[in-house]
Amino acid sequence: MNRNRLIAALLIVATTLCCVISHSCANTKASPAGGPKDTIPPVIISVTPPLGDTAFPLTDGTVKVRFNEYTVVKDANQILLSPPHKKKPKVKVKGKDIVVNFQDTLRENTTYTIDFGAGLADNNEGNIAPRFVYAFSTGDTLDSMYICGTVVDAETMTPVKNALVSLYREFRDSSTMLLLPDAAGRTDDWGFFSVRNIKNAPYWVYAFTDENNDYLYNLGQEKIGFLDTAFTPFTVVRDSIYELQGFNMKDTLECLARKGQIEIAVFKEFFSYQFIKDKGRKRDKCGYVTFGAPNVEVSSFQIMGVDSSDIIIQYSPQRDSFDFWLNTQYPPEDSLFMTVSYMKSDSTGALVLTTEEISAALSKEQVAKAKTDEGKKAAAADTLTEMKLTLTDTNVEQDGIKLEFTVPIVQMHLDSIVLITTNTRNQTDTSTFTFIQDTSNILRYVLQNTEEYKPGYKYTLQIPEATFWDVYGRKNKKESKDFQLPNTENLSSLTLNITGTNGKRYIVDLTDDKCNKVFRKYEVTADGEYYFPYLSEGKYAIRITEDRNNNGLFDTGNLLKWQQAEPMKLFKLQDGGTTMEIKEQMDIMQDVDLNAMFK
Repeated sequence: MNRNRLIAALLIVATTLCCVISHSCANTKASPAGGPKDTIPPVIISVTPPLGDTAFPLTDGTVKVRFNEYTVVKDANQILLSPPHKKKPKVKVKGKDIVVNFQDTLRENTTYTIDFGAGLADNNEGNIAPRFVYAFSTGDTLDSMYICGTVVDAETMTPVKNALVSLYREFRDSSTMLLLPDAAGRTDDWGFFSVRNIKNAPYWVYAFTDENNDYLYNLGQEKIGFLDTAFTPFTVVRDSIYELQGFNMKDTLECLARKGQIEIAVFKEFFSYQFIKDKGRKRDKCGYVTFGAPNVEVSSFQIMGVDSSDIIIQYSPQRDSFDFWLNTQYPPEDSLFMTVSYMKSDSTGALVLTTEEISAALSKEQVAKAKTDEGKKAAAADTLTEMKLTLTDTNVEQDGIKLEFTVPIVQMHLDSIVLITTNTRNQTDTSTFTFIQDTSNILRYVLQNTEEYKPGYKYTLQIPEATFWDVYGRKNKKESKDFQLPNTENLSSLTLNITGTNGKRYIVDLTDDKCNKVFRKYEVTADGEYYFPYLSEGKYAIRITEDRNNNGLFDTGNLLKWQQAEPMKLFKLQDGGTTMEIKEQMDIMQDVDLNAMFK
C-alpha cells in the first residue's frame, strides 16, 4: 500500500472512531430508563431530644426530626401543639430534618405533644409521612394517659374531618370562646381523634370545627359539640395500642376497626337571645316578622285598622319568623302599624312578656306592582294562583297527595275534585277522599283516599279550574294527575319491629346509605311494626331522631344553655355497620330496640 492510500485509510478509521465516540458521549446525556414510581413514605431515622424527654426548656427549645429522605411541610395546619399556644410553632426544613421552634414561652411542669398529623410528605412524590406524635415535658415527669373517639355531625351522623377536640380542666360555659384548651387533638378523615399524654384527671371535652384555626370557638360561624359530664382518661399510652398507630386514610377496614371511647355530635347552634330582628312587606297583602331565636312565643299580633279575623299567620318550621296575610276586600294601607306581644329576652337573658309597636311600609316598586295587579285583575278573570301537586307512587298510601299554595286559600269547592279508579278490567269508578289542612303549614293540604289502594289499579286525580281561590281573589288552573302503585314483582320490603318508645316521640327515616335521600318517614309514638314497602335493590340506612319537643323536626343545641342537639342515631346491624343491603324480592323483618339505641 503506497503512502497516499495509507493516509486515506487512517482518515476513514479516525472519522469512524470519532462518530462512535461522539454517539457514545451523546448517549451519556440521554434520560435513563424509567423505573417504578416511589410510593414509600419517608421514614424517621432519629428524634432530638429523644421521645419522652423531660426538663425541656421553657424558651428557645427546638425539636429535630430526621428522615431517611428529603421531606417537606405539606400542610402546616395539620401540625398541632398540645396544649396549643397563640403563636404556633415554626416548622421548617433543614436538609433531611424537620425542625420545630417554639415562639411562645412554654408552661412550667406541663406535658406537651406535637402531632404532625398528615402535615409532612416526601419531596419527590408527595407521599404522606405516617402520623407521628412527639411527647415531651417541661417538668420532671411525663403524663401518660390518653382519650380517643369520634366526632360526627349531629344532623347527618357523618364523620367530621379536621375538627378540634379541646379538653379543659375547669368548667366554664364560655371556655371554648375565651380560653385556649389544656389539651387538644384533631380528627382525621374518618372523624377519629386521639389526645395523648394527658393527666389522670377529669376533663371537660368539647369539639368544634375551628374554621380559622385559632383554637377558639366562634359562635354562629362554627359547629360545636360537648360531653354532658367531665371525662377522666382511664388508659395509659402504649406503643401496642391499635388506636394510637398511624393509619392510611384510604384503608377503610383498618380505619373503621378503631374503637373510640367517646362520641361527640357537633351542631350549628341557635342564638338564644329573643327579640324582633326584622319586619317588612312582601306584597300589599303580605308581610313578615323575624326574630333573633327560634321557638318564639307570641301571645298576640294586631294590625291597626284590620280585624283580627282577617289576619292569617304562618310560622316557619323553626318558629323563628312568621308571614302574615290580610284577607280583606279592600286594598291595605301602604304603611301598616302593628303590635306584637311576645316573650322577649331582657338584659339578663330571661324571657319577659313584652309588647312592641312596629311598622312596615311598601316600597315604591311594591306600590306600583299592587296597582298593576289590581288592573290586571279587573281586566282579566284568568289570573291564577300557584298550586303545586305532589305525590309519589311508592308513598301515596302513607303520605297521600299534597297540594301546596304560595298564599292562603280562603275559598274552596271540594265537591268538584274527582278521584277516578280504573280496575284491571278497565272499569272506572270514583273514590271518596278526605281533604285536610296540614297542622304545621296552613299553605299545605293533604288529600287521602278513604278506600284502599290496590295493585294493578290505575288512578286519576282531577282538580278543575276555580276549585281554590286565594286571598288575592285568584283561582287555580286545571290539574290532572295519573298514578298507580308500583309493580312489586322485583321489589322488596322492610318491616321494623320497634320497641322501647316509653311514651317518647321518635322520627324514623329510611334513607340511602349516605343519608342524603329519605325514602319513607314515620313519626313513632308507640311500639309496633312499621312497614317500608316498594324498595328497589340497593343500600339503605335507618336514621332515628328522638323528637324531644314533638315538632317533627331535628332541633339543634345551645352551648351556653348546655343544651345538646336532639339525639340522632343510625341503627347498627349485628356486624356493627349501618348500611343495610337489600336485594330483589326480599321481605325483611328487623327488630329495633330504642332503649338500647338511646341509652
